[in-house]
Amino acid sequence: MSDKKVLRNKTGVKTYLTPDFALIGENIALLDKEVKKCLETNEIRLVIDFESVSFIDSEGLEKLLEYYNQVRRTGGSLEIFNPNPLCNEILNLTCITDYLDIYFNLDKAGGNSHEGSAHN
Repeated sequence: MSDKKVLRNKTGVKTYLTPDFALIGENIALLDKEVKKCLETNEIRLVIDFESVSFIDSEGLEKLLEYYNQVRRTGGSLEIFNPNPLCNEILNLTCITDYLDIYFNLDKAGGNSHEGSAHN
């Protein structure tokens, strides 16, 4: 039995998902399950907290774009919070930041301001 988990915390209109594992291979199914639950309950302003995400591979990047497209179709948003330097570099080099805002300041994550964002 896996001890990996995704914490889910709703604060106001934002739902924070905090996976405690690398976003690779079969691990992604755990996050996928939580994102689907959010969408089913009309929680469409999602913030994925990367605090405990050590790495993200191409499958994880594809899923982030899939989640982005799903929440955008419903009028929602998807943001990334607090990626480590390696994940931040991967997100920037693969141009995911063209679609997703990345924040390092919790007060800004989920907000309308781009202050504190990894890009403008």
